[in-house]
Amino acid sequence: MTKEEKRAYQKAYQKAHRVERVAYLKKYNEERKAEIAAKRKAYREANKEELSSRAKAWYQANKAKVLDSVKAYRVANKEAIAARRAKYYEAHRDEAAKYYEAHRDEAAAYREAHREKAAAYREAHREKANAYAMKYSADHRAEIASKTKTWRKANHDKVLDNCALRRARKRGATVEKVRRGYVFERDGGRCHVCGKKVPKKGWHMDHLIPLSRGGEHSLLNVAASCPRCNLRKHAKPGAQLRLL
Repeated sequence: MTKEEKRAYQKAYQKAHRVERVAYLKKYNEERKAEIAAKRKAYREANKEELSSRAKAWYQANKAKVLDSVKAYRVANKEAIAARRAKYYEAHRDEAAKYYEAHRDEAAAYREAHREKAAAYREAHREKANAYAMKYSADHRAEIASKTKTWRKANHDKVLDNCALRRARKRGATVEKVRRGYVFERDGGRCHVCGKKVPKKGWHMDHLIPLSRGGEHSLLNVAASCPRCNLRKHAKPGAQLRLL
């Protein structure tokens, strides 16, 4: 039997006994599952660098093909992938929260480093992003409301900072980032009008030159004030010039 005839015979035999061969291999793998897994693990550990190098080289040589294949799979299985992700997230919610908390600074640094790229992506996919945000909000309305309420309660000063900034912008005033905590410490927790101690919760941040009179929302133009003094003076300049 020549080499070609032998090869043709083997091919024909495999084709004729394909079902039997697959069943045998399946049974063999099931019976020796742990043994095979241990051997594979040992082999990967012993040849880690070589396998990694080969995988990288293959990926670079077939990058376009791989990306097209991944994209096609995601398009064809969009709902199934979303369902798996949602199920995984629900099962690992606490772990995800702990991981994020432990890597908060890294996440913030990454967002800062990729801010322009993210903004460009949002601009290029504005309609898609808006549609996704609306759908997510509608599907998670109760959850979002609960989280927002909890966050606002835990970050009272930040909420007030944002409200003050928004009011100043609506009036067309010049604005800069102003933190209530810093203003409170800078002024020693005392009202700039009457000089009395102000409550740590419930004190007012007063604009020395009122926004209605062209004042800016800046550290130089704000001071701590007790609610009584601030509400009594309204937009009158009076004692507001103490820090100028």
